Formats: sequence, structure tokens, C-alpha cells
Amino acid sequence: MSFSSSLKNISIVLLRLPLKLLVRELRAPSDPKNELALDKDDHIIYVLRTKSMSSIELLRRQASLIDLPIAKPTDYKLAIPESGSCLFINNRPMIFSSNRTLSSHKEALTKLIQAQKTNPEKNYKLVPVSIFWGRNPGKEKSFLRYFMSNIEESGRLGKLFIILLLGRQCFIQYGQPIELSSDEINLDNPAEKTAQKLSRVLRVHFNRQWVATMGPRTENRRDLIDGIVASDLVQDAVARESAKKGKSKQQIEQLAGKYVKEIAANYSPRTIRFLSTNLTRLWNKIYAGIEVNNIKQVRQLAKDYELVYVPCHRSHTDYLLLSYQLYHEGLVPPHIAAGINLNFWPVGSILRRGGAFFLRRTFSGNKLYTAVFNEYLYRLFNKGVPVEYFQEGGRSRTGRLLTPKTGMLAMTVQSMLRGVRRPIMFIPVYIGYERMFEGKSYVGELRGKAKKQESFGQLLGVRKALKRFYGKVYLNFGEPLDLQQYLTQQGHDLEAASANPYDRPDWLPNTVTELGDEINRRINSAVSVNSVCLVSLALLATPRQAMDKSELVAQLDSLLAFAKAAPYSKHINICHEDGSQLLDTALKLGMVQEISDPAGDVISIEGDEAVLSTYYSNNILHVFALASLVAAIFQRHDDVSRQDIMDFVKKVYPFLHQELYIRWELGDIETRVDKLLDTMQEQGLLLKQDNEYLAPDTEDPKWSRLMLLAQAVQPALQRYAISLTMLDSLQDDQVIHRADLEQESQKLAQRIAALYGINAPEFFDKHLFRNQVKVLKQQGWVIHKEGQGIRAAEHCHDLYAAILNLLSIPVQQGLQQASRSLRLAQRNSSKVVVSDDSKE
Repeated sequence: MSFSSSLKNISIVLLRLPLKLLVRELRAPSDPKNELALDKDDHIIYVLRTKSMSSIELLRRQASLIDLPIAKPTDYKLAIPESGSCLFINNRPMIFSSNRTLSSHKEALTKLIQAQKTNPEKNYKLVPVSIFWGRNPGKEKSFLRYFMSNIEESGRLGKLFIILLLGRQCFIQYGQPIELSSDEINLDNPAEKTAQKLSRVLRVHFNRQWVATMGPRTENRRDLIDGIVASDLVQDAVARESAKKGKSKQQIEQLAGKYVKEIAANYSPRTIRFLSTNLTRLWNKIYAGIEVNNIKQVRQLAKDYELVYVPCHRSHTDYLLLSYQLYHEGLVPPHIAAGINLNFWPVGSILRRGGAFFLRRTFSGNKLYTAVFNEYLYRLFNKGVPVEYFQEGGRSRTGRLLTPKTGMLAMTVQSMLRGVRRPIMFIPVYIGYERMFEGKSYVGELRGKAKKQESFGQLLGVRKALKRFYGKVYLNFGEPLDLQQYLTQQGHDLEAASANPYDRPDWLPNTVTELGDEINRRINSAVSVNSVCLVSLALLATPRQAMDKSELVAQLDSLLAFAKAAPYSKHINICHEDGSQLLDTALKLGMVQEISDPAGDVISIEGDEAVLSTYYSNNILHVFALASLVAAIFQRHDDVSRQDIMDFVKKVYPFLHQELYIRWELGDIETRVDKLLDTMQEQGLLLKQDNEYLAPDTEDPKWSRLMLLAQAVQPALQRYAISLTMLDSLQDDQVIHRADLEQESQKLAQRIAALYGINAPEFFDKHLFRNQVKVLKQQGWVIHKEGQGIRAAEHCHDLYAAILNLLSIPVQQGLQQASRSLRLAQRNSSKVVVSDDSKE
């Protein structure tokens, strides 16, 4: 070993004790060995951006924890650098030298390339490693940033202060390894030339990784306000507002400045660190853990794309959880669009410093406010700040995804058309809970109580809730959606639309509606099938929400096996426990009760948990809906041909597709149904004889499991039958207006729910009936002329009869009785009118 190497080793040993006392580092990914496919037998070389002995010591500590080669200084006199050697791209800052570039790493890379060529059976891998202290990108105009913000590249004195002040905020990011044996590296080229190219690739990687982890430098708030007010978009709005209200330009600009202050975040890395520390304590207290899936692709995309996170919205903890986890995964916490209702003391100030920007529930034709908000959002995108918003517009009280509010999506598309530095990528996120933090308040709201306004007093009431246990949280990232690619596939001329970026293209309203639906489908494709959801789905299929314990465990095992054998998507997360373990979790969370009985213990849902169970069941209903629809056919039929199954599914599927945001288009449904039929046959839920499918014998336990599976989709079929009953009750010359059809269907649903004990408040949700009418129109089941009302098409009766045939006899009778009553009532009703066609 050379004298210089010995000195370096001595320096590292001397650093060991102070670093041990002062530094606590986190790493991402948490398991780099498995996620990055690293093997201890590989010849691994660590590559860092800036020369630092403390970095070598930190990597040495980490390597011993994750079973990788121990980090060490590179001995450049060796023919091949040892495995675990650390290469540096840049030298540390020197007072009397401006030359920071190191050439020694290129010499080492040349040796490694030559070694790979000589020993093709050996895997030589370069692992880029970034080390960050404090995660503070600094301000654009700040004297201190020249000394402290780019702290990865600080000199010895600067590093000493950093370790003293920010030692507990150290973060190590392992990058994707560069395999010298890969096809991307041409070993036939001169080794020096390839080494030069690798050096450039590594420099680009470190620059992009810095932006992905630290984010862009924050803008001075005064400069932000002045810049937005002075923008062309806002100035045009100022001129119009001044002319309209007869006020001076200065007065309107002052108002625009107030709007910016009301809207804009005031991002503070210090607040982020404070929240991270305290939320860690909170999550450890109330949750059994946060399970994250499919994050690897997001890390890669963050380097090259402007990310827009679009999560489902179930709880107020959603945005805290997502930002917290992204921060701990080595990504910049996004700026979050929050409702103005959350801007109350002291929460509003904390959220604003944590990256929240506030928007009003409605812009109410306020052109100036709209212009200011649009400009602010555009500046976030153009600056490279990741953004998060909930396209549902509010928290779901039913466990289903809500119909998207397209305002934020439209503004995102318009920002893209104006031109942003990096392409926009949507990241759908599914957030699932085993136990809802707001469960009790949701039960009250579902039963008709008014929603409580967020306030400081309500915040104080949270203390009692924090004493409970809420199980696990699931954070699943879905399939990303490239906005530009999506719009191009829709056939839109983006170049023409970009020529006049301040004008709304004619295609925008319909396109953002379809875009919102597609994002919802991708969120659902990343669903987490967890214990509480499965137990709820199984128990709600029984008349009294109770089952024998052994039968329930068998049904849970059956549902799990089915979900794994016919997976909904590659992004889905299915729990690894068996049925017995799932039930134990539900009991521990207090969601179900166990009643001892000599004939066998009984598991039941009681009280408010029955309403909450519909919420949890709805989380995963889309996963089993299609299989449930197939199973429902065998409730009333002993044997059915494949073609008859397909014909019925194709009639009903468009309703489920729209309501539950199921991922398959109608043209792809046959392939999926065939997969389900094969899986049901393999599991004994269906039998096949010649070209007919048969249900098992009624004495076979598999028959009862098939019937329980069929119950999942029954409330939806009953709802479809209700709207069709309204249409079927019309005389040939009568029509009903769309709004009246939705309203009357809702009233009839409330009656059916009361009569037959349907304990699911979403059963008579007006939005679901609105979607049903939309599908009836799209699929041609009704005749509708704008302003002239709706009536059933001739073949609509076939759909009605097919759905009615799958319902229980009491429900059929109830609907038929309702139909007769409706015919009598409609004779004198102003809601049903004679169509213009019949008058002619």
C-alpha cells in the first residue's frame, strides 16, 4: 500500500469516532442490494461526486449494514482498483485553486474497462452514490448559499460546520449501477474514450440526482409576487378587470398581489425536517408500518420529468403520508394543492411552509384570480417543482374513486401547451388504510350529518383519535402517464394549440374528462388488497354480515387465491398473509367481533362498523366486480354457454367500467373473461362440460363460495335495475327529463334500501345514477334529444330483463310493484311528458 493511501486510511480512522457520535444517515433505496441487483461477488466500485474522506467512512458504515463490499480509498497504483474502492469526479473546493476537475477517476475507469474486456465472466459495476446534508436547495438570491447550500461540494471547513449542524440530516442515495459488461458499453472501442464517455454520463447523473433529491432553488417570495403580477397572463386580466370595475391599474395589481399571497406556498426545508421528525414518531405510534410499492420507477422518472402526483383522496393524512414517504425515499416533497378550508391557524402556516398552496373551492368567474392561479401553477411546472393534487376534489366518503374534477387537469394541460422545461408525467398513487383515521366522522356524514368545518377546535379533538391503533398503510405508485404522449395519441395537434397557448383549445373539456377517467383507472390498478378490505367484502356478502369462523377463513383464502391467479394488474399489491392471519388483523383492529358458540365461533360486523365495512369493501370492489358478475349468472342458471356469458357481460360491463373505473375497455373484455373462467374452473368454482359451464353441486362448499362471490356486484345490478324500471314504466309516447330520471331513481333506491336492509349509503348516491344515465346514452339503450327528455330504446327491455333475471325474487317483486305504482303516478305527473315525436 502506498504512503498516500496509508495517510488516507489514517484520516478515515480519525474521522470514525466524531462521525459515529454526530452523524445519523438514512439511505435510499432502503435495500439497495436487492433493488439494484447488487451481489457481493460483483466487483463493485463506488463513484461519488466530490472528494471527501467523511463520505468514504459513511459508505463503509452502510456497506457493513447491507452486506456490500466495504468502501475504501482507491489505490491508483494497483492494476485494477479493488472492489469497494471509491472514485471521485470532482475535487473539494480549494482556496487558492479554481480547478476542481479530477482526472484520476478516468484512469481508474480505463483500468476497469480493460479488466472487463479481459475477464468477461466477471461483473464490474459502477455504483453512483450521492450524499446530501440537510436537503436544502437554497434560495436563488442568497449570500449564504455560496458557502452552505451546495453542501455536497463544501471544503474541509464548510464540511466541519455541516457535520456539526446537520449531522442528523444526512441522506445517502444509491443510483442505478452501470454494468461494464452491458451491451450499452462497447468494449471494442478504445478504453480511454469509453472512460471519457462514462465520466460525462456520471456527471449528468449527479446533476440530475441533485435536482431530483434537493429540488430547484426556492425563489424569494417578493420576487415571486412581483413576477406573477407582471406576467402577460395576469397583466391581460388586470387590464380587463380595471376596465370592467373602473379601478386604477395599481389597485387591481395590489389585489392580484393579495391573491398570490393567498395562494402561494412558502416552502421551508427546516419545516420539512421538523415535520419529518415528528411524523416519524406519530406514524410509529398509530400505524403498524407504511408499505411502499413500485417506487423504483418514480425515482428514475424524477431525474428527467416534471412529476405530477395524483393520489386518491381518502383522508387528511394522505398528503402528509405521501410527502413524508417521498422525502424518505430521496425525492423532493411536492407542492400540494390544498383547499382553502385548511388555511386556518396554526395548520395553514405549517402546511404552507411544508409546500401546500391553497385554492378556493370555486373560482366563481373571478378572471383575475383564475389568471393568478394559472400563472402560479405554470411557474411551478416550468421551474421543475413536483406538484401534487387530488383530482377527485375532496375526500371519498364511500371508498370509491369520485368523478374527477377537471379544473387542475385543464390548467396542467394549458401549462404544457405554454411550454415547460421538462415533459410532464402524471404519477397515479393509491393510498390504502387498514383503519380510517376519520372513520367515525365518515359514518355520521354517510347517515346525513353535515360535514364539520375544519378548525383549530376540531384539531384539538384529534388527540383522542391519536390514542388508537390503525394498522398498516399502503402507498402504491401506479403506471405513469406521459401527458404529451397521451394527448398525441388522442390525435390532438399540440403544435397548433401551442401557437396560441392562452386560448383554450376546443378539444380541452372532453379530453381532460377522459384524462381524469384514465388516471382514476391507473389509481385503481395500483390498489392494495389488504386484510380489512377482504374481510369486509366477504362478510357483506352474507344476509346478516356474520359467518362461521372456519367458513370465513376458507372464503378469505379463496378470494386471495383468485386475486393471485388472475391478477388485476401488474401494479396491484396483494397481501401475503393467509385467511386466518387476515382475520386476526381485523379482530385486532376491532373491525369485527368474535362470538363463541358450541357449534363453532361466529364472526360478525356490528354497529357503525357495518357502514364502515362498505367503505373498505368498495376499495377493492373493482378487483372482483367482473368475476362477481360472472358468478351472478349462476345464481339463477345451472348451465350457461361461453357465448351467453360473454353476451351478458358485454351488456352490463359498460356500467361497471364507468362506475368503478375498471381498467379494461369493452373491446378487451373477452380476453379477461376467458381468464376469469379458466381461473374459476381451476379453483373448482365452476365446472365445464362440453361447451357449457356449470356451478358446483349445492352440497359442495365451492358452491357457497361462488354464491358469496356473486353478492359483491348485487347492489350495482339493483341500482341499474332501478333506473331501467323508471324507463320501463313509461308509456310508448312518454319521455322523462334526465334530471328527473336521476332524482326519481335516487328516491326509489332509498326505498329499496330501507325495505331490503341494504346498509350502504352509496346505494342511492345521485352521482352514481348520473353515471348510469350517461352510459345508457353512450351505449344507445335510450333515445335522447337535447331538451326533449329521455325514453327507452326498443332493445332496452332486453337489458332490463337480463339484469332483473339476476336479482333475488323479493327484489324483483319489489321493483315490479314499484313499476306498477310509477305507471299510476305518472299519469298525473309533470315530470313525465308526451314526446314531440308522438305528437307529430
